[in-house]
Amino acid sequence: MGQQKGWVNIGMMVLLLCVLGGFVGAVPSVFADEPVVDLNSPEAIRHTLEQQTGKRVKLKLQSGQELEGKVSKVGSHVVVVSELSGMEFFDATVRVDQVAAVIVRVRTK
Repeated sequence: MGQQKGWVNIGMMVLLLCVLGGFVGAVPSVFADEPVVDLNSPEAIRHTLEQQTGKRVKLKLQSGQELEGKVSKVGSHVVVVSELSGMEFFDATVRVDQVAAVIVRVRTK
């Protein structure tokens, strides 16, 4: 009879783990690492820059000029890029509406 009680406890543990595993597996993708940017939003560039705060990016401006550096701050109208490539002692303040593309390194070889 003592063994049967042990089997019941093990069975209850397995059942509990299955139930908890089911809840963990049902977590929606909203909690993923990278938030999704709404591509139809007029704020898509700004949201992308906000996600890259503290990381290095290359900005292609509407004028054709490119700036590469670390995104320091993102406001509603401007972005501050620091540690510019080739000009590490300089920062740039760029109007968000003048950014044509945000180029981000996402993989390595």
